[in-house]
Amino acid sequence: NKVNVFHYDIQKDVQTRFFEKPVLIKTLYYPSETRDTLYKQPVQRNYFMVSVYDEDSNKDGFINLGDLRRFYLFNLEGKKQKAILSPDYSVQKSEYDAINDLMYVFAQLDANKNGQIDEGEETHVFWVDLKDPGRVGRMY
Repeated sequence: NKVNVFHYDIQKDVQTRFFEKPVLIKTLYYPSETRDTLYKQPVQRNYFMVSVYDEDSNKDGFINLGDLRRFYLFNLEGKKQKAILSPDYSVQKSEYDAINDLMYVFAQLDANKNGQIDEGEETHVFWVDLKDPGRVGRMY
């Protein structure tokens, strides 16, 4: 279990902590310069995206898998840019659309605001433009 991520700038000898306090990291998407395996096109990612449990949202005394899972965008220097989804959603999973270079994020709405996901709460699907992850929209 990872509890934080640091960015280290070799030229400046500066270390930047992504989160001020310990979190539970589920997924880390990091910058890359590779070729797309389907179309052999260059894929450039000049940002980080991190899904985390960062708050004891269900008030059980622990940050764990029972809390809401949040999704954040960071720049290349490790500075938080924004929450990709509203904080009243909990990320469940994501899927990659290689043709459109989009990520589909499936997230449940904490409709009753109790800090946990309950049976019957709606799942919505969001798209994230991986060429510009500041562009996000709800599909369903």
